[in-house]
Amino acid sequence: MDSQGKAFIYSLLRQGATFRRTLKSLNESQYYSAEQLTSLQNSKLSHLVEHCYKNVPYYTELFDKLQLKPDDIKTKEDLTKLPYLDKLTVRGNYNQLIARNKSKIFCGTAETSGTTGTPSKFLRDFYSVNFENAALWRFREKTGGNGVRKVVLRGDIIVPVEQDHPPFWKEYPLNNELYLSSYHISEENAEIYYQKISEFGAESIYAFPSSVYLLAKYFHEKRKKFELKAVFTSSESISDRQRALIEEVFMCRLYDWYGQVERVSAIGQCEKGTYHIIEDYSITETVDTGCGYELVGTNLNNYIMPLIRFRTGDLVTLGERQCSCGRNFREISKIQGRSLEYILTPDGKRISLFLVSDSIDFDDHVSEAQFIHNKRGEMIINIVAGEKYSEKDRIKIIKTMKDHTSPDMVVTVNEVTALPRGANGKVVNTIARVSDNINC
Repeated sequence: MDSQGKAFIYSLLRQGATFRRTLKSLNESQYYSAEQLTSLQNSKLSHLVEHCYKNVPYYTELFDKLQLKPDDIKTKEDLTKLPYLDKLTVRGNYNQLIARNKSKIFCGTAETSGTTGTPSKFLRDFYSVNFENAALWRFREKTGGNGVRKVVLRGDIIVPVEQDHPPFWKEYPLNNELYLSSYHISEENAEIYYQKISEFGAESIYAFPSSVYLLAKYFHEKRKKFELKAVFTSSESISDRQRALIEEVFMCRLYDWYGQVERVSAIGQCEKGTYHIIEDYSITETVDTGCGYELVGTNLNNYIMPLIRFRTGDLVTLGERQCSCGRNFREISKIQGRSLEYILTPDGKRISLFLVSDSIDFDDHVSEAQFIHNKRGEMIINIVAGEKYSEKDRIKIIKTMKDHTSPDMVVTVNEVTALPRGANGKVVNTIARVSDNINC
């Protein structure tokens, strides 16, 4: 089956009857009162806990050890009776966290790289995949992002990184999508990208902030603008300055979304521009760390691999005002996440450090990883090796890094016993100190 056929089947699976029912429900619950939202969360939690105790070995053992029964966890306030779950615990209990009564047919596997400190993988069932798709669809619905011609800049390898001539894109007419290479954005190629976006008739952009910011920067330098309905970003933090430039160049508003592959918590900007915790998405606890509030989430919709009280490691600053959008979702004034940092390749190209580091699949052979870019054309990767780590893994890491940057990139992989942590206990996973890096 060709890529167009795969894209069509993919859309059917994600936008079928389950998707439509879920979207209808979410469109109603977004305007629930605070009491209705709490009732919805508690009802879903009660069903999930019952399922976990009966069918998920990890939780059966945990509840028995704590001398708890499902009836002891009826409300989200009761969650404090349970310990936190983290990435290392999930990795160490992966098979025990999979429900025995659920089929893996139509399940998805999501993987994280080492950019968040601990590479991990998670299973999502069919309903969970559709729920996520419906939540994102609703996020874009009031801002002109659905059913339009869209450009996608999400780090996909469209053509070989070393290719020095167009095309740097692939079109998917059935989905009205144009996938652009994030690895070929440069001052020299800016005119080529501009002409292709114009020819395609783009109405929105879905992107990593680092990719769309770089594109906007080069367009701005060439005094080019392109009017879109909206720009949608996720996966990296974005500064006010970066947002302002993107909105100026593309003559529209930018809407940002925060989530994780574990799907335990979500934050999105409403049509008024306010960041909200999406309360009908999951149960999100905000735990004071002294350096900010850590997001701890419980996924209420994934029954094949339920995650209860999962520590995301991500910090936020809580807001205090009531948004005029009409939703009873808590406000977040700041998300403390990854900043926009770039790798400078030997031939002078700039590529997002997040994009490149996130492309490496460590399997379960690496416990933690840190990416450091101190010098043009050079990359240092510090890893805490797992028991299965071998020379093959080191070679694979170096090859993947070169495939996403340049064949001439000098890549050094160091095995370390531990990675240094900051005051908040988190590893700084990407560090770029190149002197002529972009001033964001």
